[in-house]
Amino acid sequence: MGRAQHLPGAAMSNYAGTQALYHNPAFVADSRHSVFLNLVGAQVYMAGNHAKYNAPFSIASLLTNTVPDQYRNERGAIRFPRSYIGETSNGNLKRLNVGAEVRLPSLLVTLPGGRYGMAVTSRTRMLLNTTQVTEPVARLARGGTRESELMNQEFDNQKGNLHFNGLAEVAFSFGGVVLDDETDFFKAGVTVKRLVGLYNAHAEIQDASFEVVPDPAYNNRKEIIRLPNITTRYGYTSEGAFQNFRPTPGWLLGGNPAGSGWGLDLGVVYEYRPDVNKYSYTEKGIRKRDGTKNKYLYRLAVSLTDIGRVNFNNPTYVKQQEVTAEDKEFRYDNFQKLQGSDGFFAAVSSSLGAPAPQPASFKSVLPTAFQASLDYNIKPNVYVNTLWVQNLRSPSAFGMKAESVLAFTPRYEHRWYELSVPVSLMNRYSSLGIGLAGRVGPLWFGTDHLTSLLNIGKPKVFNFYFGVSAGLFRRPPLSPTRCWPLETPWWKRLFQRNEYR
Repeated sequence: MGRAQHLPGAAMSNYAGTQALYHNPAFVADSRHSVFLNLVGAQVYMAGNHAKYNAPFSIASLLTNTVPDQYRNERGAIRFPRSYIGETSNGNLKRLNVGAEVRLPSLLVTLPGGRYGMAVTSRTRMLLNTTQVTEPVARLARGGTRESELMNQEFDNQKGNLHFNGLAEVAFSFGGVVLDDETDFFKAGVTVKRLVGLYNAHAEIQDASFEVVPDPAYNNRKEIIRLPNITTRYGYTSEGAFQNFRPTPGWLLGGNPAGSGWGLDLGVVYEYRPDVNKYSYTEKGIRKRDGTKNKYLYRLAVSLTDIGRVNFNNPTYVKQQEVTAEDKEFRYDNFQKLQGSDGFFAAVSSSLGAPAPQPASFKSVLPTAFQASLDYNIKPNVYVNTLWVQNLRSPSAFGMKAESVLAFTPRYEHRWYELSVPVSLMNRYSSLGIGLAGRVGPLWFGTDHLTSLLNIGKPKVFNFYFGVSAGLFRRPPLSPTRCWPLETPWWKRLFQRNEYR
């Protein structure tokens, strides 16, 4: 999940606040909020072209612990055999994107006058990408060594890439109105982000052969993975990289973390406003726009997101090894009682007859993507949005890849509530999903693949998101008969009852 998922049911709203900035930083300008605070948000996403959910109960019941008793053991634990994860066997290369994101406290502020805005956002991301994986390797990863169709035969010319990254991020966004020429309106924005690499694990199998055979040492009840040949590179950051993390300047800007880097988002927005005069007024001889209203018939937004990389170079935490070996084995005994990921990679090296991974440095690219959206105002409060996200990283790139999506989302939006129904081609445009998302007061929630939650079909995609955020709306023009200024600064309204005309 390059950037997890893109939340077409929540991020395209005019009241999305900081959620919209992950799509396009230009949305920080001319916001409907004078102040917007995201308290917390989270999302989970999974998509691939090999594994598919095949359990007799829904993902929703699994998440809410409401699985029927018939699928539990005598201790009440849910039984989940490997057969509950189906697979697609067609000989094609396999891929998998998994991601989780927690959006931490973030603040958006519209500057006096309404033409400029700025925001400070923070979040953590976990991203797992596997790409260019040959089908036998994918089957081994899904079903383990007991996959009967893999037994006692040799598979040659195997390959595959795995990249797992955990990141913390603090970002600053700034944007402003570039042109307000009556019907034509342009704004632009930029986000600069500081990234801290909390964890990395990667493995690149460049060429390998393997076979699975019974282990006579266990009366053939365990298996051995034999490797006639293998050429691979693998590495990781030790667990201290995230166990020792502290939100201090030394970790954010210094050399304390396992890795660090910079990222950049760039965006522009055009709005066509044929009836802009309906939302205009004059104050002290100056023509102004009503900041509480959306004024466009249609809005076109274009952006480049997640430009950059994270450099993992702290020798205290960062390890890597390259191996070319013949006639090696992965045995059951070698992978028991391991001490975390450090122990796992040490066992891999030992099995391959190589030294333990050595201090190293490597650069992991961010999931760069091109994003574009078109939002059309059908009638008051009713909009139709089209979102296109295209991953710009190649499958062989060292690092993270975004998820490519094409979504069509009708929505009804109001400052206090909202409902949208995203219809998406996700999973690199290969999986159709129908979702449902909403906002009620400060709570926002949704899924872009409702059928996966309800266990309709055998889904290869799963996601959901939710969060809590709130803000102060911009002040509307007051009656010209009022004797105080038409605009009251937001910091004064924090302690003042709203009075709308």
